[in-house]
Amino acid sequence: MYRPRRKAFGVSLVVISLGFHLVTMALYTRQPDMFAAFTLFPIWIWGGLGLFISSCAFLFFRAPLALFTSGVWALSILALADETRSLGRIGHPSPEPGTPQRHDGRVVIRVASINWSSSTASFSADIEEYQPDIIFIQEIPHPYRLRQLNDSLYQGKGDYRYDAEKSCGIIVRGEIERQFKNQVFRSQQVTARLPNGRRVELINLHLQAASTDLRLWSRDCWRTHRRNRALRRIELGVSLDRLKNSSDSVNRPAIIAGDFNAPANDSVYRMLGNRFVDSFDASGTGWGNTYHRRLPILRLDHIFVSREFLPVRSTVVSIPQSDHRMVVSDLILK
Repeated sequence: MYRPRRKAFGVSLVVISLGFHLVTMALYTRQPDMFAAFTLFPIWIWGGLGLFISSCAFLFFRAPLALFTSGVWALSILALADETRSLGRIGHPSPEPGTPQRHDGRVVIRVASINWSSSTASFSADIEEYQPDIIFIQEIPHPYRLRQLNDSLYQGKGDYRYDAEKSCGIIVRGEIERQFKNQVFRSQQVTARLPNGRRVELINLHLQAASTDLRLWSRDCWRTHRRNRALRRIELGVSLDRLKNSSDSVNRPAIIAGDFNAPANDSVYRMLGNRFVDSFDASGTGWGNTYHRRLPILRLDHIFVSREFLPVRSTVVSIPQSDHRMVVSDLILK
């Protein structure tokens, strides 16, 4: 009786692992709002659990299909994990400190985005080291930090705008011609003219703060994550509508960057449609997660560019004074 029970237990583990795989794949591909608390985690966390169950079924019970189930989990993780593509590019060129290098003989525009997230610390030198042409900053409490960066980087050939109400700032090598009033909490939109004379629309976002409630056994946790995702969708929608309805800027190159407070697989990014490309997803190398700086398991900070831009190099940079990592992308404006 012992061996039949042992075999039955192993088979049960395989069935549990396969069932969990089907549920996980469905939730991560469909991204229903009511399960936002579940899909908040990188898929490799749940995949690791599924692999552990199927591996136990094989190692301890030699259950049928246990190895097959482990292989299915491994392939699914590789296919759906956000980190797979950038890790596969390890060894490819990435933005290096100093003046941005040309790509195939063409001048690049270097863009950086950072959540400052400190009321006192200054890390202007860490940003200056990469010599960005456009900088998006969130949670910056004082405009003089922007002025310092602008003066140091561009020596009178740059411009900046600060929104005190929303603690957002944009710095540009070139000239900012106008700033739009945006009703969305913690967002900012400007029209900038670059040194080459091209005009671009720049949207700096800091979407609804992510919930830190991880008590998946609590109904309140699931409600909070669902509500937060809905609010982020509303905020991003307002910014996109503003861009779409500005008749003189609707066909202009655009960059949307900032702290989206949502993991890279979240459905909120689907609102950006086919017009915008995630610069790191397209050209990033290495481990691209930006939060928390010490143990980055989520990619919350992004630089999305319209199709007029070609992302050629991207990386993330650890800055000790912030709890987020800085995103740096080199772009070619077609």
